[in-house]
Amino acid sequence: MRVVLITILLSVITDGAARATVVVPADLNQLSREAVAIARGHIVAVEPQWKDDRRGIETLVTLETETYLKGSLGSAVQFRVPGGSLGRFRSVVVGAPQFTVGQHVILFLGSHGPTIPYVLGLSQGVYRLTQSPQGDLMVTPPVIAAASDGPIVRGSLRPSSLGDFERQVRALVGTGR
Repeated sequence: MRVVLITILLSVITDGAARATVVVPADLNQLSREAVAIARGHIVAVEPQWKDDRRGIETLVTLETETYLKGSLGSAVQFRVPGGSLGRFRSVVVGAPQFTVGQHVILFLGSHGPTIPYVLGLSQGVYRLTQSPQGDLMVTPPVIAAASDGPIVRGSLRPSSLGDFERQVRALVGTGR
């Protein structure tokens, strides 16, 4: 009994902050509505850096844009992603997207004032482009976006053609839904 009381007392006294990542599923309608910009392009730089307080790592990613489906942030846009690796240190944020130079993506970007943009919904705001065996560009939804419509089952992450996806997003942006 005494050990339990001491343990509880120590846990109350210590100033350890518990941190958690909570990702609320967002569908394509919500992402389209909340995005300041929706950009298609390829990743040209991935630069991990210390946060201002040196208590964490974030990654500054540069996208060379090919087109915008909503808004415009210029021919190259930089955005922040939580987590990354610097030397022997690694910061992992569950749900945060990871990028490599050369990847083709469609990004749903948000912003708070004049700051560097961020990806909406962590990985939910990243749609990756791949090439089909026929040479067509296909858009693959993020895993969590597919899960928001129900449980993930084999085959539920079906890619759609780039043209169909862009038409759907432009229609959602145009209607303001």
